Amino acid sequence: MAKPLAPRASAVGSLGAAAMMVGTLSFLVTTPEAWREGHRMSQLSVLGEALLKDGVLLGASLLTAADSRRAAERS
Repeated sequence: MAKPLAPRASAVGSLGAAAMMVGTLSFLVTTPEAWREGHRMSQLSVLGEALLKDGVLLGASLLTAADSRRAAERS
């Protein structure tokens, strides 16, 4: 946790993590193995489900970036 010591560095790191998660989430649309054909519609494969967890991590990194930015503005 870098926020108590260096809130600006923490915000930058969180934004970097968010960018990485966006890049990983792009694999959902660019990787054919992320989807499998279901009976009536396409479904996520095991790989697609593993990639989908990055949506949660994206939200968490944006939340920590905002929190760190607020802490940097206070100090």
